[in-house]
Amino acid sequence: MAEKLDHLLTLHAGPGKADKPSYRVLAAEIAAQSGETFSGAYLWQLHRGERTNPTLRHVSALARYFGVPVSYFTDDDVARKLIDEDDLARRELDKSMDEAGVSAVYLRGDLSALSPEGKRMAADMIRQIRELEQGAKQPPSPPRT
Repeated sequence: MAEKLDHLLTLHAGPGKADKPSYRVLAAEIAAQSGETFSGAYLWQLHRGERTNPTLRHVSALARYFGVPVSYFTDDDVARKLIDEDDLARRELDKSMDEAGVSAVYLRGDLSALSPEGKRMAADMIRQIRELEQGAKQPPSPPRT
């Protein structure tokens, strides 16, 4: 549980963010969204591995907040697949931005709040724009006769 939550918290905070939200703030956001009682201390204990058996209500609230299925927390294969997909999406996004000449540092703060699917969509859009622009630079094909 702690490792899976750590991955989600790292994604949520984004790399290099100096002002990461506190456990208290995150717990309040999760509680506000889900209606489940959450405290900063409880979230900290889950993250540190000091609490290892959260209730299904809390797992559901965490899953909803972070945009992952509940099975992310209960099935190691599902978690590994989502983590691998997220890592791939992040690498694709970084590659697409580099190829497009977009500064990853500039965009990273805004993109860090996106879900893995949102990051994949952003990478796809950048890739499509690049392909369109490259296609516009190529000479037109000769007409078919």
